[in-house]
Amino acid sequence: MPRPSQIDVQRKKLLPIVCQTFSELGYRRTTTAELAQRCQVRENILYRLWPDKKGMFLAAIDDVFQSRAEKWEQILVDLPNPKLRVERLVAYEAQHQGELGFYRIIFTALAETDDEEMRAALIRMYRQFHKRVSRQIRTDHASDRDRLPVSDAAWGLLGLATISNIIVELNLLGPRQRKQMFASVAQALVRDTV
Repeated sequence: MPRPSQIDVQRKKLLPIVCQTFSELGYRRTTTAELAQRCQVRENILYRLWPDKKGMFLAAIDDVFQSRAEKWEQILVDLPNPKLRVERLVAYEAQHQGELGFYRIIFTALAETDDEEMRAALIRMYRQFHKRVSRQIRTDHASDRDRLPVSDAAWGLLGLATISNIIVELNLLGPRQRKQMFASVAQALVRDTV
């Protein structure tokens, strides 16, 4: 098996810092100088890893899905009953929704959808989330009778996550109320699924 390149290793190491910076400052206010300072490298190092600031931001969009998928795998690794997987993910997301603020990367990118690369990155990210959530629902509820189609439930959960992030950002509900709202609506969506 080939060793990962040093560029890939360094990208993986710096990407969480890049994501956090874009999450805090947005795309337009983030400069490569700020990114370099936070990553504790020179700017030219960042340009060896990514072609430009937009390339760094596109990597951050992709990482929103990758980091979430990795976290979900950790949560599900020891769960013996597959029927409880979606419920465990819902409980986790209700508890931790928006805590890292990476939804701000998505919100920022949504404001930039006139840029074809950003639009394509968002489409790819949402389709990956939809596929992952649909697969999990389908696996967990394979024997249930038809109610809400799996695809619709998956889109509903993604919409719920977006609304929950808006609630966090605008402080529309307190943390306890938001968690309760997320959990109850998500469970209703999953319960009424295929």
